[in-house]
Amino acid sequence: MNKINNFQQKVAKHITEKGFNCIIQPKSFPNIVAWKFFEDKDGSSLAINAHVIINGKEKKKIYYPFFITMIECRLDNPLNKKEIKLSKQILKEGRCNAFLVAYEDKKELQFKEIENKCVVPTDIKENVSPKDIKETTHSYIG
Repeated sequence: MNKINNFQQKVAKHITEKGFNCIIQPKSFPNIVAWKFFEDKDGSSLAINAHVIINGKEKKKIYYPFFITMIECRLDNPLNKKEIKLSKQILKEGRCNAFLVAYEDKKELQFKEIENKCVVPTDIKENVSPKDIKETTHSYIG
């Protein structure tokens, strides 16, 4: 195994220890896709009750929302402009909740978040207050 593959394995081990599942995609951008259930502050998984129609019959289903993180592993060089633009596009399209770059600093694993400015529609800002949002545990990896 080469250095980058070893590093990807190290990152995968770290994030699975944090409760995430992951897939390593060695020659893809990003290298790792990680996910886990959203949890409330007591560690219980959140669930969405839904009615779906399958073959013309209505069924009650329970779905569990996931926190999805995409991670690009880098040993030396940071993301170039094209990769930053692509990572922001992935965030904009809602394909993940967070996009991180994993790197080592003095042999310690570090994560840098790529952020994409999110514009919340005015009507949502006016109708949602902090008391309406249930507190959840942190889902970040680092």
